[in-house]
Formats: sequence, C-alpha cells, structure tokens
Amino acid sequence: MARRRGDAARARAAQQAEPLGSLSQAAGPVVPGTEACLRCGERDLTRIRMTLVGGRLAVFVSCPSCEQTNWFALDGEGVPLGRGEIGGDTA
Repeated sequence: MARRRGDAARARAAQQAEPLGSLSQAAGPVVPGTEACLRCGERDLTRIRMTLVGGRLAVFVSCPSCEQTNWFALDGEGVPLGRGEIGGDTA
C-alpha cells in the first residue's frame, strides 16, 4: 500500500518533537515523604510536580493501591501540606 504524502511529514515531525512529560517518566529525585504511601507503604506511586497558586513548588502524590493522596513541598521536610497550604478552602 502506498504511503500518503502527509504520513511521511507526520512521521518526521513525531521524530523531531521533544518528548512530552509523562506520569511514568522520572522527573528528578524523589521529594522527601514521597518515597512510599503514608497509609499502606506502596512504593509505585503517581507523582506530579507542579506550582501551586502562591508560586510554591510541590508534588501531588497518589497511591493506586489505597487511593491516599497528599501534597508535599519540593523544599519541605517530608510532611504533607495542609489544605490551606495548597490553595484549598479550609471549611
């Protein structure tokens, strides 16, 4: 089957594009407190680095085993952030 003209251009663009971020790609050293789930000890966690509303750098951590979630400051000491620290309402 003959290739269409656009197929080759798309293939070249895909090879040249920088890889996008992925939840499965490592993004630097593990932040203290995020090595394992605080509830069940699972070590295969989802970690997402982002900037909070106030400009603080943080990591959101989610456990696929027990569904525990926490936020940790990149410059923190391994203690989860409180709701008021991540921009959530305190009610």
